[in-house]
Amino acid sequence: MISVVITAAGNSTRFGKEKLFYLIGKDPIFIRTIKQFVKVKEIGEIILVVKKETRKRFEYWLRKSKLKPIIIEGGKERYESAYFGVKAAHGEFVLIHDCARPLVTPKLIRAVANAVQEHHAVMSAIEATTCVKIVDRETMKVKQCLDRKTSWLGQTPHAFKKDIILRAYEKAIQGEIYGMDDCELVRKTGVNVVVVEGEWTNKKVTLQADLDVIRSWSKYV
Repeated sequence: MISVVITAAGNSTRFGKEKLFYLIGKDPIFIRTIKQFVKVKEIGEIILVVKKETRKRFEYWLRKSKLKPIIIEGGKERYESAYFGVKAAHGEFVLIHDCARPLVTPKLIRAVANAVQEHHAVMSAIEATTCVKIVDRETMKVKQCLDRKTSWLGQTPHAFKKDIILRAYEKAIQGEIYGMDDCELVRKTGVNVVVVEGEWTNKKVTLQADLDVIRSWSKYV
């Protein structure tokens, strides 16, 4: 079986408000995200990781939408929340998806689900179309420009064999490794991560301006 863990326990710091309850059409962002995974028959289990403070609000909308994911309460850090979700998963393979990416398509979900069964550690990403700069935040001076030919912009879903990602999370919790995302944690345990080409419409709601773009795109995705 393949499980999916949808992380919805963040603080929406850059957005400024609890973003996952904003509507796209008639559905809150998080409902739209869950519905995309429900469409994929290869997914046998959906786990939603939420904050304790907002759990009742999530449960209200889930009842209203007649969706029944397993609900798990998260931790202080994003990887802790994902860890709790993965521990609760029953599948041999687990997809991990940011709830704030509501336009992920069933096509991409299937591609990631198929790839993880072959490679055991995969992530969705898109090729960079502009130069990515490494900048000193204090002086704002450019320190390095990454080669566009080898630069990819990470998305979710990520997907792993369950034992691989659990081992990476446990090392991170113990302070043995550090990474900006799940794939970097896994890579630091010595496991190669393979990229599945993502989609430009699989945009994340980070800033309030992103919501306007996603609402517009949602009519076509």
